[in-house]
Parts: sequence; structure tokens; C-alpha cells
Amino acid sequence: MIADKIHKMIDDILEDVETVSLGIITSVDLAKLRCNVKLKHKIRRQEIELFDVPIAFPKFNDCVIAIAPKEGDVVLVVFSKYELEEQLKNREPVDVNELFKFNINNAIVIAGIYTLVDSVPAVNQDEILILHKSGNYIKFQQDGKIIIKGDIYVDGNIEYTGNLTQV
Repeated sequence: MIADKIHKMIDDILEDVETVSLGIITSVDLAKLRCNVKLKHKIRRQEIELFDVPIAFPKFNDCVIAIAPKEGDVVLVVFSKYELEEQLKNREPVDVNELFKFNINNAIVIAGIYTLVDSVPAVNQDEILILHKSGNYIKFQQDGKIIIKGDIYVDGNIEYTGNLTQV
């Protein structure tokens, strides 16, 4: 009986803690790198849509790998422990409301994710695949060889060592 009460008390506390969810993008603003996302799960039988959610790309040292999401993409949504907008104002540490943790309004879209009904690309252990929806790709194979499928346009000079072989 006491264990049940403690279990319920813990469940009640954790009820409002958001960490990671799946969502479906409903609109995208590429100029601001923000989107609206409808969560794939309902809360208290209600559909939940989050608005003006930042989209994260792998970005370091002023370089980025950017893939523009589109409406209907299924994505992974994470929730910042503290006030997200306050932390995004600049690059400096900021004071946050420590009582306002893991709120659903502190969402960030970090990646697309495959569902069980999606076709997944074939990639082997120790390979890297950059796949375009057209079917064109760049693939770094296990042996280090790079395979490119598709037309190539170069805006700049080309330098190479080794032999140029026509196949």
C-alpha cells in the first residue's frame, strides 16, 4: 500500500518531465531554421503541436552539414532542461529559472528518424553514406574508397594525384 502511494507520487512528479519525443513536422521556416512539430504521441488524449521549434544541424567551427527538413518528416525532438530561448539569445552563459525544467516548450528538432514502414538505406558497418532522395549518393566504403553516383558540377579548380581512369 505504501509502495503504491510512493510509486504514484513519483509518477505524478515525472508526468510533466519531457526528455525525448517523436514528432511530425507541420511547417518549416528555413530562413529562421525553425519549424512547427506535432508530437506523435497524444497527451491526455490531445494532439500537441509545438511552434517555432529550433532545428539543429551538425555545426562546428563555422562549418555545417545542413539538410532542409520538409513537412511530414518524422523527427526526433529533445527538450532542454532549462529555458531554451534564454540560452539561444547569445553565446554567453545566462541565468535561467531553475524551477522551470524539462518543459515541453523547450523543444529542439535534432534529426529525422525512420519509422518501421520506411525504406531504410543500405549501409554497412564502417561505411558513410550521404544519400539524396533522387537516388544519387556519395559513399565512403569500408576499404576507404569513395563512390559517387550522379552528375558532378565543380565551381573551382580540380587538382589530383594518381591516374585518371575511364571505366
